[in-house]
Amino acid sequence: MKRKGFLIALIIFATPFLVISLSTFWYYAGFGPKATVNYGKMINPPVDLGRLDLELDFQPLNIDSMERKWMIIHFVDQRCNEDCLEAFYFSKQIKTAIGREQERVQRFYVSSPKTQDNLKMLFQSDLNLKSITAKNIDLIKKQMLQVGLDPFKQPGFLLADPLGNVILSYQGEIDPKKILSDIKKLLRASKVG
Repeated sequence: MKRKGFLIALIIFATPFLVISLSTFWYYAGFGPKATVNYGKMINPPVDLGRLDLELDFQPLNIDSMERKWMIIHFVDQRCNEDCLEAFYFSKQIKTAIGREQERVQRFYVSSPKTQDNLKMLFQSDLNLKSITAKNIDLIKKQMLQVGLDPFKQPGFLLADPLGNVILSYQGEIDPKKILSDIKKLLRASKVG
């Protein structure tokens, strides 16, 4: 009887060590989780919008003087093709689907002065979409390429935090439901914006 009690106690005592040892081995052997929690591509290190030579309302873009909001940003280099228009539509629907938290998110598009007028006419009915002028497209491309990103690739858009750091990229095949899930998680976790 004492021997049976000793074996039970030994099993109870040894089980946590065995589980921890096996899970550690399993992880370092390459069988650990591969997926990330977010749908968008994480930009590491984040790109600071303040360093991209941008203008908002004919003034140099100054994140400190802006309302602290999460930013969905479309970059348009030449013209907005069908895929580009679809990305704009998706971002509008995503902002609406956020619900009562949608005031914490602002939509923007960045374009060069030569394409700005065409885009303003194209999106004049969208009052929740703000225009940012890119003074130096080459600088933007250079900064973004350093983190492996082409911001002008269509369809797509980027997500920046309320401090002006571009942190997530959504390009190629866009799934609005998954993007909405990403943004809702960020809004829940963030006290800023």
